[in-house]
Amino acid sequence: METTLQTPFNPAQVEILKLFSQGLTEEQMEDLRQILIAFRFKLLDEQVELVAKRKGLTLEQVNEASRGHFRTTYRSKKQANLSQSGHESGH
Repeated sequence: METTLQTPFNPAQVEILKLFSQGLTEEQMEDLRQILIAFRFKLLDEQVELVAKRKGLTLEQVNEASRGHFRTTYRSKKQANLSQSGHESGH
């Protein structure tokens, strides 16, 4: 009968913890960090391609959208106060 240890970690986290328990040099840690970054980028890239395909977008359209600026520009409190004070004085 196999006993399963209940942890708050998912299987990927458990595997990484096992790896760390053996001890790694600084160079090995950097190599692992680069591997994990590449893996996350691959997953993200696959997700972007999937969403683009579902929405009927080309990769060129996705790349163009990624360079866009879609945030709302907000006025500072000082600008808002100046604007309000100008309305109240009739300017």
